[in-house]
Amino acid sequence: MKRGDLSPVVGSLKFALRDLQARWETTHEMWNDSVAQRFKEQHVEPLEPTVQTAVKAIERLARVLMQAYDACSAERE
Repeated sequence: MKRGDLSPVVGSLKFALRDLQARWETTHEMWNDSVAQRFKEQHVEPLEPTVQTAVKAIERLARVLMQAYDACSAERE
């Protein structure tokens, strides 16, 4: 893995979101009342756009880190 590469972090975050959504679907099959609906609206649904925003920010940060590492290693040569 190249220094500054944050793709494992992005992958873990995406996997965690998919896992949570799958577990929520399983839970929702048994817990399907107004409280469950409110929980979904307040806690589960807001996660996807938040995670997507975080992923974009992490990917931008990774590009900057890789450029910084490349620039620093070029200076040492």
